[in-house]
Amino acid sequence: MVDPVLITVVAAVIGAGLNTLRGYLHSEDETYSARKLAGALIISTFAAIAVSQAIAVESVGIVGLALVGLTTGFAADFAVSKAKKE
Repeated sequence: MVDPVLITVVAAVIGAGLNTLRGYLHSEDETYSARKLAGALIISTFAAIAVSQAIAVESVGIVGLALVGLTTGFAADFAVSKAKKE
């Protein structure tokens, strides 16, 4: 069996990557920033570790953990991106 924390963290990193890709695709005059991607991956990894340690993983399946991770990573990066703009 794969470690539930690992599944959640990997899914969160993918979610954060998807948010940075979304931001890149919606910007017209900016180039894709590897610095922003690295920041997103750091933020999403810590958020995923926190969430995966806080939820009861016994009752959540692998697909559920992946979905929790994806939404956690995307939401964490989205929130930080919005906070930086203001």
